[in-house]
Amino acid sequence: MALPAPPVTVAALDAIDADDGRVELLDGLCVLRPWPTPLRTRVTQRLAELLTAAAPSGAHVFPHGLRVEISARTLVIPDLVVGPVPTPTGPPADADPSATPSPAATTPARITEPPFLVIEVADEHTRRYNRTLKLDLYRDRGIPSCWLVDPDPAGRTVTIEIYDLVDGGYVRAGQASEATPLSVTRPFPVTFIPADLVDPGD
Repeated sequence: MALPAPPVTVAALDAIDADDGRVELLDGLCVLRPWPTPLRTRVTQRLAELLTAAAPSGAHVFPHGLRVEISARTLVIPDLVVGPVPTPTGPPADADPSATPSPAATTPARITEPPFLVIEVADEHTRRYNRTLKLDLYRDRGIPSCWLVDPDPAGRTVTIEIYDLVDGGYVRAGQASEATPLSVTRPFPVTFIPADLVDPGD
């Protein structure tokens, strides 16, 4: 993939159709993230299932790949996003009016308004990136909650840190690992055990 020379804009990324889920844009600089590991994928999927089951009618858990536009030169792709339920788009003129709309027809590829929650699931290549640059971007954009999820490389447990936005800064609102239950209230109440997000050890 040939990326434009910096400084890059979101419009320039759109022009080359760079939407494979790895290319992020940080203040005009392109970042090509590695493909997620199987462990990171598993934890992300289980978190999505857990949050979808707990979400009230006004909240929607978006699948991995949703792009969050922070500014004209910043575009990020969290591992999970929770936001308002998307507004269905109208069907094509030649669509069957009796057909059920597909999920792709109602799920946007990008949002520009701050979501309720972003979640980053770390691996050895993304841990520092998530904790520094991306956390700062989410704070500056005014995203109310951010979870940093850090699976044990052996796949035995996971540590989760919950950050809530208070007076313009992120404050750690909770942390748990292994079999310690974690209860959160934002963006909606949910309680779970971090170790349940990974397969039990052999």
